[in-house]
Amino acid sequence: MTKNFIIIEPDPIVAMDVEGLLTSQFPQAQITTGASLADIGLATHSCGPECTMIVKGTLVADDDDLRRVVRVAAIRKAHIVVIGGPFDFDFPAAFIELPFTSDMVLAAMAQGTPEPDPGASLAT
Repeated sequence: MTKNFIIIEPDPIVAMDVEGLLTSQFPQAQITTGASLADIGLATHSCGPECTMIVKGTLVADDDDLRRVVRVAAIRKAHIVVIGGPFDFDFPAAFIELPFTSDMVLAAMAQGTPEPDPGASLAT
């Protein structure tokens, strides 16, 4: 089964850091990255148990449409990781406080996320 990651993060540096970490740990994964829900497009429609959605907490808190999409993904058993917070959302999520390290991201994703691909480089 292909691993899927969706990153919704408006800060391009943070988005590139997370995407780079995921690429190194899961080289066969499909990774979709955007600054907003509109940038992600149809990727969220198939977000289920094989998917981890990494989202900026303030975006989810301020955008009813994004919050609905993330809630539906959580109902479909996607693993939700929220950058920033913690926030009081009505869906299960792991939270990563800012500033974060690679280890913090991997720890937040550990529950419900596939193991890294064999031979993947270790993040520092």
